[in-house]
Amino acid sequence: MRGRGFTFIEMLLAVAIFAMVGLASFAVLNSVTEGDKLSQQAAERLQKLQFALMVMERDLMQISLRHVRIQGEAAQKERFWGGRFILESEGDAMGFARHGWRNPGMILPRSELQLLGYRLQEEQLQRLFTLYPDAVTGTEPRVQVLLEDVTELEFGFLQGEQWQDSWRDALWPQAVRIRITHNELGVIEKVVLLPDDNALPGEQVR
Repeated sequence: MRGRGFTFIEMLLAVAIFAMVGLASFAVLNSVTEGDKLSQQAAERLQKLQFALMVMERDLMQISLRHVRIQGEAAQKERFWGGRFILESEGDAMGFARHGWRNPGMILPRSELQLLGYRLQEEQLQRLFTLYPDAVTGTEPRVQVLLEDVTELEFGFLQGEQWQDSWRDALWPQAVRIRITHNELGVIEKVVLLPDDNALPGEQVR
């Protein structure tokens, strides 16, 4: 008995089925790939946010009692200042000096103290710093971008039981509230308690 082969219609149907299976598999694979890519992007955004908040908290916890001289002027009365549109910020900003910038044996051509500022420019959370706390005339701060896609930056300064919108004093606030509005992550808020009594062991007030 002679064997019976596939008809042309059967071949077309088989090819159509294989094509549909291939398209479905491609769609599933593409969906998984896009989902993985979006997950990686979200994880990177969260990592950058966590890093930015960690840096800000570290700097605030290492705040210094040292008075700051700006462009060779006399030492400033204020050790901590913050408010709207200062430091050429498009939102809130704050500035202070911090110790703990390690420089063993003073090998590097810089101080162990940092004059710091935080501001919002061009949707970037920027950290400003100088190599020396006493800035000379014409010195431009270095800019470190901590986070991008930031649409709003707000600081609050705790005095007693009240949050203040601005601060400019020889004493620093009890706590600083950081509020960041991000294009993708929404509103993120963190409160950092500052060292008590505005005194740090082993540090000279000048």
